[in-house]
Parts: sequence; C-alpha cells; structure tokens
Amino acid sequence: MAGTYAQSGFARPEAAIASVPAPQTIAQNPTLRWAAPAAALVVATAIVLCRALRRRR
Repeated sequence: MAGTYAQSGFARPEAAIASVPAPQTIAQNPTLRWAAPAAALVVATAIVLCRALRRRR
C-alpha cells in the first residue's frame, strides 16, 4: 500500500484532531440572559394576582 494520504482517499490524521470552534449562543447580549426570565416572572405574578383578586370578589 504505497502512496500518500491524498492518493489513498483518506483524510490526513491531523484533520481528525483539529480543534472545532464552540457554537455561538443565540443571545449575544448579556441583558437578554436575565430579561426573559424576569419577564416570565412578571407574567406569572400577574396571573397569580388576578386569580387571587377574582376569588376575593
């Protein structure tokens, strides 16, 4: 089996261990990391308060 890697049709061994960049996150802005959970908390609190006020009436 004489020949180079290119002739054999196989990738070079260095290509198998090449570093792969980490995937980028969707939210680049750090503000979005806390804004979405805060908005969900506000909505959940409003729902609980509305239900409590309905039961009082």
